[in-house]
Amino acid sequence: MVDFFILFFIKASIVLSIMHFSGIKDISKFAMHYIIEEIDDETSMEDLQKMMIVALIYRLLVCIYEIICIWGAGGATPGKFLLGLRVVTCDTSVLIAPSRVLVIPSSNVSMTTSTIRALIKNFSIASFFPAFITLLFFQHNRTAYDIVAGTIVVKRRSVR
Repeated sequence: MVDFFILFFIKASIVLSIMHFSGIKDISKFAMHYIIEEIDDETSMEDLQKMMIVALIYRLLVCIYEIICIWGAGGATPGKFLLGLRVVTCDTSVLIAPSRVLVIPSSNVSMTTSTIRALIKNFSIASFFPAFITLLFFQHNRTAYDIVAGTIVVKRRSVR
């Protein structure tokens, strides 16, 4: 939820900036179309094109957000951090006990790996393919984008 609210604030800021620079006065109609992405019978082709541009810019910003957090901020977005999770590299994972997996090499994620993971994750969501559903089918709850990127989401070790 933390990541959702951060990203929603970013999206709202983009939309309001577009409104300001394009001189649009009807805030309620514009907000309904671009923030909530509601399409009705009165939506013009021009509005649809603007919505697609806003959606693409938003997806790219989400990717940048995830790349920076996963690569540059210790392997976790703020939401993952609050849940005690982080993303690490994973070439091999072996079940050693119930709910315990040995992850090899289990190192910090590089910028390239973080970029691959973020792009696959976010553009699969944008194309209506819920890649996160694959965690139900792969070993150790890994998603398709984690397997392709060579990563896994793990619980952070508690410092004692």
